[in-house]
Amino acid sequence: MPAYIDQSFEQFHLHVSNLPADINAQRITDVFQDFGIITKLYLKRRISKHSSISLPNPFVILIFERRESIDKIMSERPFFISDHQLFVRRCLPITRRYPYEMHLNTNKILVRIPRENPDEILPCDKIIMDYLKAAGGEILRLERFEEQTVLVEFDDYDSVDICCLSRPHFINNQLIEIEKCRDEEQARRRAQFRQKSHFVSLTVSSMLTASDVDIQPCNIISPTPTPTPTPTLNINEQVAKLRLTYDEMNNRVENEHEQLISSLKTEWEQIATERIRLQRLTLDYKQECDRLIEDNRHLKSLLSECL
Repeated sequence: MPAYIDQSFEQFHLHVSNLPADINAQRITDVFQDFGIITKLYLKRRISKHSSISLPNPFVILIFERRESIDKIMSERPFFISDHQLFVRRCLPITRRYPYEMHLNTNKILVRIPRENPDEILPCDKIIMDYLKAAGGEILRLERFEEQTVLVEFDDYDSVDICCLSRPHFINNQLIEIEKCRDEEQARRRAQFRQKSHFVSLTVSSMLTASDVDIQPCNIISPTPTPTPTPTLNINEQVAKLRLTYDEMNNRVENEHEQLISSLKTEWEQIATERIRLQRLTLDYKQECDRLIEDNRHLKSLLSECL
């Protein structure tokens, strides 16, 4: 596997969560500084920078100088601070094609042919397994849904993150798409649906071969040539063609709907986070305003007593 094709900054980012509420930067540094040079540390403990309200689940993002530091950290899990077992994972970029992957933790991936190449098929299972061994970890299960989709289950979620960070993937010079599996049953149903659509397409094509078309010979005795009749589809062929068209449209709408839901979910989470932040800021502002009013009243009282 071409590990880390482009040295993007996400490959040097480490996300750590399930931290104690009273965590600080020094305690985190003490845990991870032996693995390499930490260039930056972002600790998210409060709703906003100027707010005094703490998050119930603080988290931190560490940026290391070298990728090997993160590899070593992931290989030496688990880590503990007080009684809290830290949840450590690699940071993934948020892209338009995979908007949900950063927030999804799973040990399953889908290996499939890109939508742009509908006529290709995946290599055999052994070649796929040999390719994925470079991601580390143990492959527990490989299930082929159909010729264009394979489900692979690892023993650890970090192998899945490595696969996502290693895009693009090429097996025997063939472009392969690898993404996290959110719902195994839904992926299986979609693969079965695609296989049935392909079968109907082949059936219709076989019905329209030249041997099945009845062409009437021309009457050479007649002074006016008899026009060749246009071949028509029987009822079964028309139903199969309509079903194929419907399946293709339904599959396209389903893909667009899934992408729209993922995009809207990401936007909704950002809006909800911003709304909470603004509510907290408003509350802090009101508390500060009330305090200033009370201080002003107290100072006026003191001034009146002095006079």
